Amino acid sequence: MNLNDIISGPMNLGAIEFLSIALLSIGIYSFLSSRTVIKALISVEIMVNAGLINLIGASSYYGDTSGANMTLFILVISAAETVVAISLFVAVFRSKGSASLDVMKLLRW
Repeated sequence: MNLNDIISGPMNLGAIEFLSIALLSIGIYSFLSSRTVIKALISVEIMVNAGLINLIGASSYYGDTSGANMTLFILVISAAETVVAISLFVAVFRSKGSASLDVMKLLRW
């Protein structure tokens, strides 16, 4: 057995699920301990990517390409959501001069 057989062989679904759970745990911990908006956004993106890694891994394991197509669609939606969130953050930062999550409470009625 050479290296090409190991690399091109079937994916280990357990390893991909472990990676996904590890990334999700890191994202949750980071989100709960975040004080700034940027760190919270990065944490949410890590959690979304953990789910997408799981989706891609299962799609590859079962030989179906619909998971990859769905992942691309979700990535586009997630990028648009991040752009809107960052624009809100920039608007609040310019008016209040702080990057804290507590300042974002000003957006409520």
